Amino acid sequence: MSTYNTTNKDYRTETVTLGNGRRVVVRPVSRKDGQLEKDLIENLSPETRRDRFIGGSCKASEKLIELLTDNDHQQHEAYIAVSGSNHSQRAVAVAHYALDDDGQAAECAVVVSDDWQGLGLGSLMLQRLIDSACEQGLERIYSIESADNVRVKSFAKSMGFRCVADPRDYTLLTYTRDLPRAVASRDDRAYRVTLRTR
Repeated sequence: MSTYNTTNKDYRTETVTLGNGRRVVVRPVSRKDGQLEKDLIENLSPETRRDRFIGGSCKASEKLIELLTDNDHQQHEAYIAVSGSNHSQRAVAVAHYALDDDGQAAECAVVVSDDWQGLGLGSLMLQRLIDSACEQGLERIYSIESADNVRVKSFAKSMGFRCVADPRDYTLLTYTRDLPRAVASRDDRAYRVTLRTR
């Protein structure tokens, strides 16, 4: 996988060429991305929808889209991967994290469109979240998944996450990655970011 046009060291906007030659633009989510996120969710296969939204019955409601696009870079950080031209764009992956109340950890979530899976895009999007969490100085990032989600196991392990069963609910697993403390520059501190994948 190779990358082009990185605008700055925070990877705010980046054009990425995947292994099969497809290109996507990865950038922070904004309010105007509501329809793109809605289309992505509504076009997921039942299996992918079930893995992303435990149980799979989640509707792309106005309230959900509002939450997913409320990217304040404090309590919520989100990235979107978009393919196509300016006149015909399509979201092919999104990654979100939400900061816990204690400010030390964040729950993350990543989803990739079915026809874009297997190209390394999920790893790329999750790495964005990990980088942002490190910049924020968080101690860990985690994801709560269904125990039936077999696809996430090898993916999480490859990204450095450990798996622990939920003692309160045997149907759930928590994947956690401890993070190194980043030394922020003055500019970084002026624009703190904070973390929900797969």
